[in-house]
Amino acid sequence: MTNYSTQNTLAQAAPAAAPVHGERVRSHLAVAVVCTLVCFAPTGVAAVVAAGNVRTRLALGDLAGARRASATARRLCWVSVSVTLGFLLMIVVGAAA
Repeated sequence: MTNYSTQNTLAQAAPAAAPVHGERVRSHLAVAVVCTLVCFAPTGVAAVVAAGNVRTRLALGDLAGARRASATARRLCWVSVSVTLGFLLMIVVGAAA
């Protein structure tokens, strides 16, 4: 009979950084969802993803990353609104001609 010794080979996970509690970073999630439903959907979906990353980055303690994700979500919402207004303008101008 052979005696096998088992070793615990699981790597120890690096401790997560402490969540940032004092700083508020807006996620713009509600605006991103409205942009997805009402405006140009592809950039709206990207804005929802970026807005979702804000909370994740804050939980990891990455304040700079949360700020970047928040700015990206806000920028994508504006792009979504701008593209929608551009499409509506082309429709109105095309219908008037």
